[in-house]
This record gives sequence, C-alpha cells and structure tokens, in this order.
Amino acid sequence: MIHLDQNIPFVRAARSGALAEAVAILKSAELRHGLRWSMSQEFLDESNNDQWYREHLWPFLSETHFVVSGGDRQLTRCSLFGLDGLDHTPTWRHWGQILAEWANSRWVRRPAGLGKTRWSRAARPWEYLDFYSYAYLSDLIADYDSWCEALKEILLLSNAAG
Repeated sequence: MIHLDQNIPFVRAARSGALAEAVAILKSAELRHGLRWSMSQEFLDESNNDQWYREHLWPFLSETHFVVSGGDRQLTRCSLFGLDGLDHTPTWRHWGQILAEWANSRWVRRPAGLGKTRWSRAARPWEYLDFYSYAYLSDLIADYDSWCEALKEILLLSNAAG
C-alpha cells in the first residue's frame, strides 16, 4: 500500500485538514509550473502535447503528489489550463497514461500483491489503467477515499478564491 509522503507540504496540509494552507500551496505550485485547475467553462483551443505535460504537469505532480484517477479527476469538474492560453485537459485514458509515465519516471514503484485480480496484483510498472478509475487506484493508495475528498474540497476552495 502506498502512503502518500507527509513530507510533501501539499500532502501534509491536505491530509491534516489544513485546507486553506493546501489551497495556498496548490495555487503557488500552479503558478510555478504554468498551469491551473479551473472549474471555468472557458472555451479555449485544446492541446494534448505530451511535451507540455512533461514540462509543466510532471513537475507539478512531483511537487504536490496530486495523484487521482481519471474518473475522480473528472468528478472535480476541473479542467487543466496552461498559462499558454490552451486547454490541456486530458481524457480519462490520457490522464492515466500521463500519470503512469510520470510515476514510472519520478514516483514510487508500483506495489505488487494488491488488488482483486491477477492483473492488479502483478509485479509490473505502472500502466494507464492503474490511474484510470477508482477501482484500480483505491487498492493501491492508503485512505484514497479521504484523499479524493480532500482534493475535491481544495479545488472547490481554490476556484472560489479566484
């Protein structure tokens, strides 16, 4: 089971319920990495440029450990915008692929022996499906439900603050 790193300020704030602090950390990380999570219904040109994700989203993920399944990310009702003026919101599957590539390069090894199926228990690198939906990721991250709820609340507060 993966226990999100409490030494990461965003994780510590989110897990401890210090939501105002978590919002401030999130906004600072967004600015630093040239992206923003927004509930806005802006209609911007779209881009799914993998290089942009590596240059902007991967460092953001490393700083915040903003790890959530594609389905749970969609439930936040947030889109991913770049400061380049483009909508970089990936599909569920593409989100899974982005996270798998990041995790294999910069995060913890995927734990083996967890899950309900032979595939989910296998010793292997991260794959897009691990990050696709709740059913796959919730078996791997300790207290995943409370983590998702905290992220949703943080994003809601962040968007309300402007």
